[in-house]
Amino acid sequence: MKKELNLIKTYIEGYNSFNVDKMLSVLNKSIVFENYTNNSLTLKLDGINPFKEQAEKVLLFFSERKQEIEEIITKEEYYEVHLKYTATLKVDLSEELKKGNQLNLKGKSIFFFQNDTITKIEDYS
Repeated sequence: MKKELNLIKTYIEGYNSFNVDKMLSVLNKSIVFENYTNNSLTLKLDGINPFKEQAEKVLLFFSERKQEIEEIITKEEYYEVHLKYTATLKVDLSEELKKGNQLNLKGKSIFFFQNDTITKIEDYS
């Protein structure tokens, strides 16, 4: 259990510090990443290379970003991590989302593990 929590914390530390290599260091080569908005799947990535490409692309959108753990629920097959997310936009994303705007969201990430690596992440916002 402690090992999995350390993997989650390392991943989030990498995310918060814009350190993609640190994020990747705890992921399985066959990582599956799914992003859900309003319970609809908006993005699915299979494998570490597509994950890395997406993670590097997203770096260009934010001047600051931070995930803060609010609660961790331990389940038999996974960990459910409730998060507070803040970010400042580096670029205009739409008519409503402009450079300098701050995003404040709550969501959860579900982490699955195998062989001391994260094998799947489901993000919900």
